[in-house]
Amino acid sequence: MPSPVEYADQYRKMSVNFDDGAVTIGINSYHEGVWDNEADKLIDKVVDDFNTQKKKTPTFSLTVKVNGSPVIFRDVSTLRRSLQYAFEGKGSPEDCQVAAQMAVLKGKTTKANLQKYCDDHMGLDCTGFVGNYLWYVQGVAGVKTWPGENKIASNETIDTILYRTQPVSGLEDLNPGDLHVLGLLGPHDKIVGKDSAAAHAHIVMSQPGKFTPMMFITNFFSGSHLPADSWGRPGIWCVESTGGMGLTESWYAVAEEKDAKGKIKSVQGKPAFKVFKIYRGSKKQWLYFTIGAL
Repeated sequence: MPSPVEYADQYRKMSVNFDDGAVTIGINSYHEGVWDNEADKLIDKVVDDFNTQKKKTPTFSLTVKVNGSPVIFRDVSTLRRSLQYAFEGKGSPEDCQVAAQMAVLKGKTTKANLQKYCDDHMGLDCTGFVGNYLWYVQGVAGVKTWPGENKIASNETIDTILYRTQPVSGLEDLNPGDLHVLGLLGPHDKIVGKDSAAAHAHIVMSQPGKFTPMMFITNFFSGSHLPADSWGRPGIWCVESTGGMGLTESWYAVAEEKDAKGKIKSVQGKPAFKVFKIYRGSKKQWLYFTIGAL
């Protein structure tokens, strides 16, 4: 199965198929929330055309090529959901391929301008990336389906995703070969399930096998110097979709956050999950996360 980095590359180097040849584009933007007006017009056009054909021919289905193979849509709800996910930051690589094809086929853009169209109207948020990987690659929900058929995978709250993992109890529990899932903590050491006025939510995955037992003042963070209190900490290579950057990778330096008695703190309401103070290389900042392993 693809690793998190390889899965990120499926977004960054996406082949979109057409009868006159494929074009390679990237889903480069961070995007969350509802789709914009231009995307709304495309979704309405695709759905209306599908329903019109269905009325004429009840057995009508739409066939598109995804990952080089035919995919058949017999149900408009699955088609609509794939498009909506792609334009609201929740799409899998497959959803994004379908949406990009429809944009050209319905005359909203051209193959030559498809990258700009996707940059302007399509993107990916943190749970869109992590949720799709865990559901459709790792199969953590127990069933692998076509992405548009699953109503919850990329819309799960971050706490719900983390509760499907094995809590990491301390630095000694960090296994270099594990995939680690990191959830941002808010006030009172509580996992932030989704963005709100009170707290920002974020979720990240690590690349299994890319681990260092000790961070040094080296090129780990794109040549920039690390803060002194990150030296000597274990580091995990993390992949994420984040605001202002889109899909990115960096080292995260990990430290335990301890109370006055020297005991590692626990997440509020979930004592098996612990609190870690982490230097986030992508944004060059210290934040508090909890960590689960798969």
